[in-house]
Amino acid sequence: MNEIGASICGGPQGQVVFGPWSEGTPMNVSVEISCPPGMDFLGIYHTHPGGVAMPSQLDVKSGLEVGAKYLCISADGDLRCYRKR
Repeated sequence: MNEIGASICGGPQGQVVFGPWSEGTPMNVSVEISCPPGMDFLGIYHTHPGGVAMPSQLDVKSGLEVGAKYLCISADGDLRCYRKR
C-alpha cells in the first residue's frame, strides 16, 4: 500500500478542505502544496500505511521547509495532528 497525501487548506470562515491528492510509494509521498483560491495553506496530511501516526524526522523537516503549521498523519485507523510551535 502506498502513502497518499494532500495539502490542508483553511478558509476565511473556518472551513477546511484538502488540496490535490498525491500518491507516492510505500515509504514516501510528495504532496503538492496547493489550495483553492481564497484559502490559506495550513499543513500537510498523509498516511503511514503499516506504520504509526507520528511524523518522521523527514516529515518534520519537509513540513518546516514549506511553512506547514500542521502535520496530520493517519495509520491503521488512528489520525493524529501535530502543530508547529
